[in-house]
Amino acid sequence: MKQTKVFRKFLFQTSYFLVGKACVLKYYKEFMETQWWPYERLVELQSEQLQRLIRFAYEYVPYYRQLFVSLGLKPSDINSPQDLQKLPILTKRIIRQHQAEMTPKNLGKLKYIQNSTGGSTGETLQYLMSIEDHARGIALLYRGWSYGGYRLGDRVAQIAGSSLIPTAQSSLRKWAISLLRNIRAYSSYGMSDETLIQYVRSLNNFRPEFLRGYASSIYTLASFIRDRDVPVKFRPRAVFTTSEKLLEGQRKVIEEVFSTRVFDNYGLNDGGVSAYECEEHCGMHIDMERAILEVVDEDGKQVIGKPGKILATSLYNYAFPFIRYDTGDIGVVTYSKCACGRELPLLKELLGRTTDTLVVNGKRIGSPVLTVLFGKCDIEQYQIIQESDNRLVCRIVKGQAYTQKDEEFIRRSLVSHLGPVDIVFDYVPLITPERGNKHKFIIDRRGMSAEAD
Repeated sequence: MKQTKVFRKFLFQTSYFLVGKACVLKYYKEFMETQWWPYERLVELQSEQLQRLIRFAYEYVPYYRQLFVSLGLKPSDINSPQDLQKLPILTKRIIRQHQAEMTPKNLGKLKYIQNSTGGSTGETLQYLMSIEDHARGIALLYRGWSYGGYRLGDRVAQIAGSSLIPTAQSSLRKWAISLLRNIRAYSSYGMSDETLIQYVRSLNNFRPEFLRGYASSIYTLASFIRDRDVPVKFRPRAVFTTSEKLLEGQRKVIEEVFSTRVFDNYGLNDGGVSAYECEEHCGMHIDMERAILEVVDEDGKQVIGKPGKILATSLYNYAFPFIRYDTGDIGVVTYSKCACGRELPLLKELLGRTTDTLVVNGKRIGSPVLTVLFGKCDIEQYQIIQESDNRLVCRIVKGQAYTQKDEEFIRRSLVSHLGPVDIVFDYVPLITPERGNKHKFIIDRRGMSAEAD
């Protein structure tokens, strides 16, 4: 067994060397040590990198140069995470209004990838991410999994939305990399009963040591197994939930069905923040080695132990600096000591990210999956309204680069995964939350006309 583990780890590491991303392994080794550092030392690390980022933004990013001048600030005025309170909050709307000014003047000298997000508010954003920032995020992901016992090369089954979006990477290449990393992917898009039966059969053959995916997708799978009394021939050592607020009722069902513990996770790439639940299950440890996570009140002042907006400052994304970026999420942070021995602060509670579910032709879709789809198009806002069992209205606020091809792409993707469905596109200048409530990007109106009659 020990030899098998060593061989798995070797194959896993080889996969990163083959694709030229060995830095992920370097960061992983580094982060496995820094997780035990004293809190003060981690703050020092953050402060040093924050100062570098601020100097870079002031020198190379026109938007931040203009911002500092207008506020009467100099880069030397921002020396610590607390000093960030001197700066205003950055929103997606501001980014879209100043997209050109936010591009570094020396972008041609930087290594980066293109990325996009729909976020928890349904407002899409396309941005650049430096290679170093991206690699750090992957390394922290693996460290987060280690809280549940994961080691590089262990078998992992993921139920997420990656297979929804076409990729330039060849199927053979994807298959080879997944094989080397011992990770098998299952789409959470359109999880019908027939699909779930196929998933369970495949999982029984694969026998994953760990299960990971959207909270609603894992819950859907667990509920299906429980309600249909489907035989399960594997027992994961842990289940990792992500991308959505995990309800306690969902946690209970998942843990009962798979006879294991659930480890919840919070994170987003556009701001670089992430947090992972440890074996004590008393909150999610906030990763300090990649970004600064703030929780602030309505005035932008940092608060502890009280609900507030989650802001993100990505310390290594020089290709597109996010400084005090409004994630659209609400949470509670605490600095109380955790019995695990890690001094990383805790995201004690995550609020406002609960996901509605769309059911079409007996297939279920969580809003994070739709976020992946709409995030690939230049869309400023979107909202899906389900008027009947097979009729959807896609309400969209178009960006400047949005074209008819984007509409065709959305329609083709939905129909290919859901089967026959009537899709109406409604282009509007703005989507206003109904009755002053928080924006919802899935609204179920089935049966409303019948009730009115």
